[in-house]
Amino acid sequence: GPQLTCSWSGPSAMPSSPVAAPILTAHGGCTNEAVTDLHKALLRAEHPLFTRTHSEPVAGSAEDSCIKLLKQPGGFRRSHLHQQADQQGIPDAERPAEWSVPLVNRVRPRWKVLLYESAMGIRLSEDGEALPPEAGECGVPQTVLAIWKGFVGSGITFLPGAFLQGGWLFSPVVLFLIAAGNIVCIWLLLDCSTRTGLTGFGDIAERAVGNVGKQAVLVSLVFSQFGTNVAYMIFISQMAQSLGSSALLTSAQVIILVVVVLIPLCWVRSIHRLEFAILGADVLIVFGLGAAMWYACQDLFTRGPDPELMAFKPGTCGLFMGTAIFTFEGLPYILPIKSCMRQPELFWPLFLKNFVGIVMVFLIFGSVGYANYGPGVHTVVLLNLPSQDPIAAAVRAAYMFALLLSSPFVFLSAARITELWVFGIVKPKGTKKWPKNAFRAAELFLFGAIAIFGGQYFEKFLAFTGAVCCAPIAFIYPALFHLVLCAESHGAKALDIFFVVFGVVAMVFVLWEVA
Repeated sequence: GPQLTCSWSGPSAMPSSPVAAPILTAHGGCTNEAVTDLHKALLRAEHPLFTRTHSEPVAGSAEDSCIKLLKQPGGFRRSHLHQQADQQGIPDAERPAEWSVPLVNRVRPRWKVLLYESAMGIRLSEDGEALPPEAGECGVPQTVLAIWKGFVGSGITFLPGAFLQGGWLFSPVVLFLIAAGNIVCIWLLLDCSTRTGLTGFGDIAERAVGNVGKQAVLVSLVFSQFGTNVAYMIFISQMAQSLGSSALLTSAQVIILVVVVLIPLCWVRSIHRLEFAILGADVLIVFGLGAAMWYACQDLFTRGPDPELMAFKPGTCGLFMGTAIFTFEGLPYILPIKSCMRQPELFWPLFLKNFVGIVMVFLIFGSVGYANYGPGVHTVVLLNLPSQDPIAAAVRAAYMFALLLSSPFVFLSAARITELWVFGIVKPKGTKKWPKNAFRAAELFLFGAIAIFGGQYFEKFLAFTGAVCCAPIAFIYPALFHLVLCAESHGAKALDIFFVVFGVVAMVFVLWEVA
């Protein structure tokens, strides 16, 4: 058969001895003997007693390097491309860099999960020590991904159900106003950062109103993250029930099982170790949202809007407001994302363009979902997908798995803050590992208990979390800190006071309707 040649540019793959030279190509590649060597290497890994023969490559040799390159994802495909380039006489310097780098390694630099480690306003090591902010090394693609990742999460799947609480006319208008308020308050927070030179939400709070302000911000951020964890547990339980788990387990038992699965995952100490889990979860979330929109649009074009739609529902519109505030959950990530940019001066116009796109996605998703399902729309719109459709079942299962993978990521940064409150800075390093693990397990069991009780009031729980935890973060704190640190003119002070009052009024109104 045809000879398979592995060609790799770079000094690590070049022949290093006269023995290797006859075997390798001029470009540092290997013949089809590499395929045999690859199988031997795999067999040796599975069976340590399988000893090396004289024909096998010595560890560290050029042949061994070639095998390692072939074993990487896409290795044979890249080898084929290099072989074709050799035949066409294309120099190594003119070949695309992607031919020598695995896909995973190309994606990783664009997906900086460490950006989100500073969401609590402070980066902490596993022992409670403050870490310096991330260096500015992110380009435009990374920043765009980070903005969308920060704002588009599970909250979008609650919007069609929230539109049911507000009405088809009231909900889009109020969602647009809440989005506009978010834009203004994000600009206020960025202005505070620019004028003070501080890049942490908590640091700005401390500069403005002292340690009390910093702790208030941290408490709100922690409860917001933990509230999201509880929402995920309820979400997963409802998805599991829709897939038929009710024949074997009750909703409470499903939540307990979720807690048991999450405990070892949440013992992870470094968010970097969750990198691929988070990336996989985001791919599944995008797939789930796209499928939900496809089904809704298909039904809407076939049957038309539900005839029982209401323009405004005054009795439950507060629930919509709370859920809408909860949906815009990305403000804590703004400062870390900007500080990680190589050119932070480009952040604001880039953010505006992407945020407009995010708001449009929210408006379309909520409106289409409510228009299609009408009064029958569930709190989680994925539950409205056809129950007997295998593709719809796969979408629900994928989304459930995505939330399970995302839960440790949401949990970790908040858990480090609570550990700092309880254990302080641990010296010597690592001495409180198991007490911290037990504390994390206790937190997750508490979340499970809240999810079991709150599952039957899911709409109210989302609105409550949005009012108590998210409204201060989104409106009150940025405006208050800007009023103290930056506002000089009467117009600037009036704007800050307006958003402080707006945040307080929104909190009170939502809580009044939830009660």
